[in-house]
Amino acid sequence: MTIDDVGARSLMASILKQALDDYSHGSGCPQWCTFLEACKNQGMDVNHCDAKAFIHSAWCASLCDGLDVGYEEYLNVCIKNHRLSKNTFKYVEREIRQYKDSLKELNRLKSDVIMASPAKQEGKSHSIGDFTASKAIQISMDSKIIGLEKITKAIETSYNRLSHEKKIVMEEYWQGRYTPAGLVSQVGADERTIRRWKQQIVYSVAIELKHL
Repeated sequence: MTIDDVGARSLMASILKQALDDYSHGSGCPQWCTFLEACKNQGMDVNHCDAKAFIHSAWCASLCDGLDVGYEEYLNVCIKNHRLSKNTFKYVEREIRQYKDSLKELNRLKSDVIMASPAKQEGKSHSIGDFTASKAIQISMDSKIIGLEKITKAIETSYNRLSHEKKIVMEEYWQGRYTPAGLVSQVGADERTIRRWKQQIVYSVAIELKHL
């Protein structure tokens, strides 16, 4: 099972909230606390525990609220606080435009590895399973395949998070079929909103590619 950044932030918030509940309703420190033994050795009671103090602090409450937000809100915070350089923005934009070509190239490279004749080694016999495993290893180690997989997966992950209207922008605008003005009638939003969506799409992919 994999977890995305939204799931990770929600999980962290849930853990902190569960910790608050455990400290509030238990008679002492919860058994999972990593400071339990240290506090015991120092003769510190639960009322003077630094971990408990942190869990009950306003700072922790604010942290929970900040973590447990929707993806779009998180994205807007990233846009506001972590600006992409002009070159990085253009690079990500180009990768989105070239997504279909990148996917074709990725499939071609994988197909070339799979269809390639197995190397003959004198005096050795190999089972079909050996050759299959060997090709899987070749695919997993090919730097170009790795790079294309990273890019296409980042774009697909971002696309799958989008609303129907934003998916249209990603599908149509990046292919050069519509200008923002042309997309107005397609998605029922004004040009300013479409430009904002475009920026969100680029930043979303940039986050998946670890540029933020």
